Amino acid sequence: DKVIDLDPGMAFGSGTHETTGMCISLLEEIIAGHESVIDVGTGSGILSIIAMLLGAGRVFATDIDPNAVSAAEENTCMNHIDEEKCRFAVGDIISDEAFRERCGRAGYDLVLANILADVIIPLSSVIAYNMKPGGIFVSSGILNTKEDDVRAALLANDFEIIETTYSGDWVAFTCRRNHAAFFCQQRSDR
Repeated sequence: DKVIDLDPGMAFGSGTHETTGMCISLLEEIIAGHESVIDVGTGSGILSIIAMLLGAGRVFATDIDPNAVSAAEENTCMNHIDEEKCRFAVGDIISDEAFRERCGRAGYDLVLANILADVIIPLSSVIAYNMKPGGIFVSSGILNTKEDDVRAALLANDFEIIETTYSGDWVAFTCRRNHAAFFCQQRSDR
């Protein structure tokens, strides 16, 4: 067991919500050591901190809310996480192409997005840009009434769903970035 100190402040992510619990369980399965992780919609930073404690090599976490980023940075310090290996930034990775570029092209083994379905759907159309071929995308925060919509968006954007997890009224998808889509994207970028 890992124990973390956390003050969510005004940000989402106290660790008690079912969606956070699902993400933590999935991280325990996925993190083998030294992965590069991007945490989209980090909130309190809880998933970034846990990823680092489980052995991720580096984490870059984003949120559109400056208060969330401040809380996440404070929580990272409270848990003695190396700030050079776990960085945070305010920005919108979905609609801000310059910010998406700043996050890093094809740089991440793992994407975490514990946010709402209405954000995950458009995120699924752009996040592959930041993922390594074969990278894993864990999306959670999805009410079961939105499960089919999110599944359709993931499949339409060339993700292979490798696991669907349920807890109460909530759903999480674990997906793999399609290699063929990556090579097609590379050719079109030339």
